[in-house]
Amino acid sequence: MRVLARSLVTGAAVVVLAGGLVTPAQAAAYDYHPSDADWSDCPRLPQNAQADTWSCIFIITVGGTMRLGQIEQDISQPMRITVAQGKLSDGSTAAAFGSVKGERMKVPGGLIGKPLEVPKLTDVYVETQGTGRVDAGPIFPTNVGIKIRMIHSLLGKKCYIGSDANPLLLNPEVTSLELTSIDGVPVFKVAAKDSAFAVPKASGCGLNWGLINTAVNVRAGLPSPSGKNSAEFQWFVRGKSYTELPGLAS
Repeated sequence: MRVLARSLVTGAAVVVLAGGLVTPAQAAAYDYHPSDADWSDCPRLPQNAQADTWSCIFIITVGGTMRLGQIEQDISQPMRITVAQGKLSDGSTAAAFGSVKGERMKVPGGLIGKPLEVPKLTDVYVETQGTGRVDAGPIFPTNVGIKIRMIHSLLGKKCYIGSDANPLLLNPEVTSLELTSIDGVPVFKVAAKDSAFAVPKASGCGLNWGLINTAVNVRAGLPSPSGKNSAEFQWFVRGKSYTELPGLAS
């Protein structure tokens, strides 16, 4: 993540020096177009923040895979992450959480797994949500907390893998980075991976009945310790200084 943060700074300078001449991005799994809406979830700064040192970072996941226990999920729908980091008046570094928003994706194998799945009847969907957790890193925020809602009529509305108190903590390592453009707007095209996160067991499933929680955990192979899970992400990333977001500065 340090590489990404440094490149967000140096890449902006390259765009200015090169007159905005960057390579257009190739097509991804999700058709992303930059807009001012990318900054809609930038968090408000704490009262003791030095606004000119803070940046809002917008990340949209446009492809990749996640393996959580026994479930391997293609990222077929966009997932948006918004975080911020900068200095406080005492010189310390702090991070702020904006949002994590993922659209629903169908789980391969559904409720009972292949080859027993019955289309529609056993279909299960997942939806990634944020928990509000993010830590300050040396240059870029780390440990973004997420939880994953499992969606099926038998599971109720509160069936989650992870929770606000016990989230999945993502801290991906950047494996490639390229300055590119989409619709004439400079963005970073990033590949990242993470295999260090643990996945907690599911809870709240089927009115939090123990039998249904157990069935979900057996199906998904949860809890799953660090080293047994993995994620590969294809991102587009943008950054904006809070000097350009005056309405969010305290």
